[in-house]
Amino acid sequence: MKRLKCDLSPELTTNLKLADSVRPECCPVRNRIPYDAQCFIKDISKELNELYKRHDKHFVKSKRIMELAQPLHPKCRFMPKCACPFKKTIEIVPADPPSNTRTEQLALPTVRRLLYRRQHAMDIGDRIGESILNRWLRYSYMSLYSRLGNLQPMKKPVKKKKPNPKETKKQAAYIEKLAKPKVELEPETPVRKAGDYSVKRLKKLARPKVVEEIVKTEWELTPGMKAYKASDRIKEMAEPVSRPNVHTNEEPEKVSPNALTYKPSDRIKEMAQPLAKNEANLAGDVKDDPFSISPNALKYKPSTRIKELAEPKEFENTHIRENPFAISPAALKAKASPRLIELAKPKGS
Repeated sequence: MKRLKCDLSPELTTNLKLADSVRPECCPVRNRIPYDAQCFIKDISKELNELYKRHDKHFVKSKRIMELAQPLHPKCRFMPKCACPFKKTIEIVPADPPSNTRTEQLALPTVRRLLYRRQHAMDIGDRIGESILNRWLRYSYMSLYSRLGNLQPMKKPVKKKKPNPKETKKQAAYIEKLAKPKVELEPETPVRKAGDYSVKRLKKLARPKVVEEIVKTEWELTPGMKAYKASDRIKEMAEPVSRPNVHTNEEPEKVSPNALTYKPSDRIKEMAQPLAKNEANLAGDVKDDPFSISPNALKYKPSTRIKELAEPKEFENTHIRENPFAISPAALKAKASPRLIELAKPKGS
C-alpha cells in the first residue's frame, strides 16, 4: 500500500508525534485530545453505526459509481504546519464566530419548509436528519426576518367544541342578518349658501334634450267604424255651439239701463270736480316779461368746464370727398384676380 507523507504513522516523525519534552516551544499543540478518550468511543461508535445504516439505506451501490468515486490524484489531508521554517513571523489569530450578516440570514431556509421536512424525517424515523433540522430551525427562528415576521413555533390546533343549541340558534340569526341586502342611505342634501350652485343640477342641465318624435298613425276606415251607430248624447255633443259676440255693440249710442239708474258716491263726485290750481303757483310759472333776464343770470361767471362744453363740436363730413378724382395708394398697388379681369370685360367681347 502506498503511504502518503501526511499519514500519521509511527514511521513518519512530525511535530504532532513528538513528545512534550522534545517539541519546541514555537509549535504548541492546541485543543489536545485527552488521554482518557475511551469514554467517547461508545457514543462515537453508536453514531457511526447509525451513519452506516443510513448510508446503506439511501445509497445505491453501482460498479460505475464506485469507479468514479476513486480520486485520480489523491492528496493528503490538511495538517497544520509548524511556523519555525518560515522566515517571517506569523501571528496565529483564533477564528471568530461567524457574524449573522444579512446575506447569511437570507440564505437560511424558511421556517415553513424546515417544519415540513422535520415532520417527514420524524415519520420515517430519521433521528440524525431530525437533529440537523432542529438546529436549522433554531437558527431560522432567531434570524432577523423571522423576528420581523413574528414567526412562532407551530402548535397543534385546538379541537373546537361542538356548539350547543343556543349558540347554533344565535349564529343562524347572525348569518340571516348578514344575508339581508344592504340598504343604501340617501345622501343628505347640502345646504347651499348665497352664490353657490348645485353640481348635480348643472350635470342635469348639461345633458342634451331628448325630443320624442310623435308619429301619427294613418287613419283607416275599419269595419267596426262602418257598422257604428252614434247615440243621442254623441249627436247632441256633435252639434256646434252658438255663442253671441259680446265684443261688438250693435247700438253704440244707446245707454244701458243700469248706467241711467246709477247713483254715484260722494268720493266719485269729489273726484269728478276739476282740479283747482293755486294762484301763487300760477304767478310764479307765468312771467310778466318773458324776454327779461334775471339779475343772477347776468352776474353768473361760468367755469372752465362749462366754457369747454359751450363750444360747438366740430364734425368731419366723411360722406363728401375733398378730391373726388384722387386714387387711394392701396388701389394703386392692388392686383386684379382672374375673376375680376373676366368680369371687367364688356359683354360680347
